[in-house]
Amino acid sequence: MFRGLMVVVSLLWIALCGSGAGAGVIVFNDGSFSYQGYMEDNGAPANGMYSFRFEAFNDPTGFDIASEFFFTSELVPVVDGLFVVNVQMGGSLENAQQFWKTVGNQDMYLEIGVSLVEGGPYETLGTRVPMGWGARAQYSGFSEALIFPYSDSFTDEFFDPTTMVSLTSVAGGTVLEANVENDQNEAIIAVNSADPDGLDFGFQTGGVHIDTQGRAIGLLSIADQYAIAGLLRADNGSQSAAILGQVSSGVVGADALQALNFNGGNFAYLATDEYAGEFNGEVIVRDSMRVLGAAERDYAVNSPSPIGPLAYGSVSAAGNVTAGTANLSAAWDAANLRYEIAVTGESVAFSTHSVTITVVDSSEPRLATFNTFGGDIWVKIWDLNSGNIAVQDNFSIVIHDSNPVAASRSAMPDGVDLDKHSERTGDDLVRTVPRHVPIEEREELPIGQ
Repeated sequence: MFRGLMVVVSLLWIALCGSGAGAGVIVFNDGSFSYQGYMEDNGAPANGMYSFRFEAFNDPTGFDIASEFFFTSELVPVVDGLFVVNVQMGGSLENAQQFWKTVGNQDMYLEIGVSLVEGGPYETLGTRVPMGWGARAQYSGFSEALIFPYSDSFTDEFFDPTTMVSLTSVAGGTVLEANVENDQNEAIIAVNSADPDGLDFGFQTGGVHIDTQGRAIGLLSIADQYAIAGLLRADNGSQSAAILGQVSSGVVGADALQALNFNGGNFAYLATDEYAGEFNGEVIVRDSMRVLGAAERDYAVNSPSPIGPLAYGSVSAAGNVTAGTANLSAAWDAANLRYEIAVTGESVAFSTHSVTITVVDSSEPRLATFNTFGGDIWVKIWDLNSGNIAVQDNFSIVIHDSNPVAASRSAMPDGVDLDKHSERTGDDLVRTVPRHVPIEEREELPIGQ
């Protein structure tokens, strides 16, 4: 009967290759580790050729195996009880890779069996042995080479810089996986220049922290389809964004985000010094577009005016708005034979506004005139065939404001009709004078020019 105390002398990454001066140490990893142990046969140190079987369990005792992959060795020499086995769980690179990726980050216990014949039957030796981190370090990934050409310090100021760590996977899959089990709000991967700055967004440094001040580009990503992809998975309300671009206070002339397409000649700049967005090229809206404020156009150099009307609609002969914008209201004043038109939140005056009124009547000629009083529009319709008397009739009205004040309504809840809310509650919307900032032509320079 075999018996003996299995002593783990070391658990090592296998196949350490030679190194030369300045070249460092290169480790070729096939998912194996070296197991060294001691065995006795009938109370004496064993000698001879033996086969060993290694199987991983979740507990020191019991039948809960950690993985379906185990390893059975060829016949290996045992001299004075000492032996060394090169263990590759599953017996192949692919199986070993799957083993470490699946269970390499958890506690495991090796059960070791021995036989005089390769393939068994195997007799279990002693108790199960805890799997040490020397072998479990392979969970971090499979690399073809780890190159460490640098020492801790240099005395030669003209040393030739080279790659400090190079990872290449010969089997595919993840080359480097970094995990933090006890999150201390530190960057999982930090890339710092010689003069790092403790940048703090107020919540955390992020999964990858790149601090390369003094360089034009902090992160350069090149791909065939999406160089950078941002995916937001948690619902954190208005404080969330798939991509965040921020210009620090005091930085002048910078944009939070630039999108440049030199092939099409179209350029977009977001969060500039003066505007939330600036676009060079055509902008296409394939669905509805909602503007909180005034949509403007430069009708002359740096002289913006609204693109569309302030209010418009159709008014029936009885003085009801039958169709129109929500801020338009009308009433018939029978005593003065006129219509009184109001625009919610707007004081209309003929000196500042443009009003167009068209009588809807195909039977006889009628003419509409208007005046303004107290911010409202007074409309009269004249019957030219009846001695120019004031009458009731259907008409349409369009009102423009060539120099408007924009209402800031962004704080209103979604789905609320802004004009009706003000009309029903009496709340005054915050109003600000628009900034007519001169627009300067930009010089478009692609990255690298």
